[in-house]
Amino acid sequence: MMPKSKFLEVECPECGNKQVVFGSSSTEVKCSKCNFMLVAPKGGKSAVKGKIVKVLT
Repeated sequence: MMPKSKFLEVECPECGNKQVVFGSSSTEVKCSKCNFMLVAPKGGKSAVKGKIVKVLT
């Protein structure tokens, strides 16, 4: 059985920094360089505010 959530490589729309985040994060995830909120929790899957560059398996 495969897990429903994955890790995502997300590019920050403010500074272009790439960061790996969890697709079902229960907390806010901010960019490590400019502090822009990349991921907001929504109960199940997270709302990703940046560009998803790659889905990691």
